[in-house]
Amino acid sequence: FADEKPAGKRGFVRADGDDLRFEDGTLARFWGVNFNGGACFPDKDYARKVARRLAQSGCNIVRFHQLDAEWDTPNIFSFSKGKRVTTTRVLDPKSLDARDYLIYCLKEEGIYCYLDMTTYRKYKEGDDVPFYEELIDNGRPWSNTSPRLIELQKEFATQIWTHYNPYTKLAYKDDPVFVLSEITNENDIFTNPN
Repeated sequence: FADEKPAGKRGFVRADGDDLRFEDGTLARFWGVNFNGGACFPDKDYARKVARRLAQSGCNIVRFHQLDAEWDTPNIFSFSKGKRVTTTRVLDPKSLDARDYLIYCLKEEGIYCYLDMTTYRKYKEGDDVPFYEELIDNGRPWSNTSPRLIELQKEFATQIWTHYNPYTKLAYKDDPVFVLSEITNENDIFTNPN
């Protein structure tokens, strides 16, 4: 896989009929793993090691899942345990730095990224969401129809995709290391587990 480093060197992935292709025409094929919750925010030494190990195993994509799960720390809103956050409208700078560095390490090893947006977000008092304490994870299924929840999801997506990674020197939206994204996980208007 040495000729596939860094990830993104062939440009962005695009749909081509039933296939995915990089901008240079190369067929895109992925085999990878899933990082959940706190595993998406490792320390720098571990980030380098895990990226090398995954590349040695033939992995070329990592899915970042449950970044917003408050039941695991670090998460995108809080890097360390302690006082609970009062809003989910602010991303923790330490969490962002840890994830940025991991993405940089993966990219250098030829590993692409699949970024989930919202999965387990628990709205807080500071989010200005009516009845926030009664909502289940990510406000399912109301986050599909509530103007306020849709507004907050758009704000979150903008914060993530316009975020500048100081290690890759690119905003996420401009980095071809990202090949897939999930806007909202397991969220439809027909299922309400309450």
